[in-house]
Amino acid sequence: MQSQFLLLIAAVATLLVAQTAAKFQPKSPADAEKALEDCREEFYVPDDIYEKYLNYEFPAHRRTSCFVKCFLEKLELFSEKKGFDERAMISQFTSKSSKDLATVQHGLEKCIDHNEAESDVCTWANRVFSCWLPINRHVVRKVFA
Repeated sequence: MQSQFLLLIAAVATLLVAQTAAKFQPKSPADAEKALEDCREEFYVPDDIYEKYLNYEFPAHRRTSCFVKCFLEKLELFSEKKGFDERAMISQFTSKSSKDLATVQHGLEKCIDHNEAESDVCTWANRVFSCWLPINRHVVRKVFA
């Protein structure tokens, strides 16, 4: 009986992972590069600031918050209606190696909020990503290298 229950749990877990994978496909380095370029064009980011963005460093600048939101939306990691997609974040940044799962999850647990502060959407996206990124910058660089 217990082994049947464990098999059922394993089957449900497999189904949930498959559903998540069907909805979200991890993005490639080329996808990330295109998202960065598209957002640069949309927000007219100066060269010196954009060079930092290319290294996944997002300094305080009047364009940064909305640039980050744009970038995350293009990668399907964030939406205005739902906020951050935690499953997509985990899938994106553990797709090459599950070794980073604990770090990615830790950053999400520490940083994700549901905009209880009622910030504008750009500020919300940047606030959470700016908290998560220092913990996971090495993972982001590895995945998008």
